[in-house]
Amino acid sequence: MAGSWRGRWLYGILRNVVQESWRASRRSQPQPSLVDEPLAGPLDGILRREQLDEVRTAFSELAAEDQEVLELRVVGGLNAEEVGEVLGRRPGAVRMAQSRALGRLRTRFEEVTGGH
Repeated sequence: MAGSWRGRWLYGILRNVVQESWRASRRSQPQPSLVDEPLAGPLDGILRREQLDEVRTAFSELAAEDQEVLELRVVGGLNAEEVGEVLGRRPGAVRMAQSRALGRLRTRFEEVTGGH
């Protein structure tokens, strides 16, 4: 169960990081919608910003191919078939690439945060 909430939490932060990266690459001002829930206080805001910076760092260290798959699937909201058409891959290969990219992101995130 604990792995499940961490996966959702990491996915939610990843979604925001990828969205901000995508917006910035389109030369628009990123909107700071970092979390889906309101912050309880100033300390929570500081901690969330630190976590977001750690995820950003981990995401930026992924290979361009991993970033592209995650951007298309997470930000673009494309399904595996649509991403496959864009990248010239089969849907199963896209799902596998996404799974591996998320695994590498999780590993990089744990390295950046020291496993916490």
